[in-house]
Amino acid sequence: MPFFIDTSALFKRYQVEEGTEKICQIIEDKDQSVFISSITIIEVISNLKRLFEIDKITTEEQFQFQRSFFYQDIDNFGIAVLDITPADIIRADNLIMKKYMKPVDSIQLAIALNLPVNNLSFVCADQSLCEIAAAEGLLILNPEKP
Repeated sequence: MPFFIDTSALFKRYQVEEGTEKICQIIEDKDQSVFISSITIIEVISNLKRLFEIDKITTEEQFQFQRSFFYQDIDNFGIAVLDITPADIIRADNLIMKKYMKPVDSIQLAIALNLPVNNLSFVCADQSLCEIAAAEGLLILNPEKP
């Protein structure tokens, strides 16, 4: 089964919290296709940096390790990084016109919806975004839910 992983879920791979085990299983299964958007890279790195610099939850050494581990995962597990296209921007605009959502969420969802893959599961830990994605016809996997 192919998976598009939103930042809210992917982050759990690099900072242990509820849902980490499920995300690790998805990423580490090389028989599955895993997709992320290019914007996810910046979101993950920014959130990891926040844990170190703002929240003081991690050290600089931990931040550097997590960042390196993230990039290694992309290479080692063949995670496909999808660039944002004009069609994605148009779809994101249409999504926002249907129901308010954060701009980045609309782009993530648009990329997943425009991906020409059958039986795609949208992996997301944001319940509101999961509900919108389900209404758009995607299969949903929230790693925080059993």
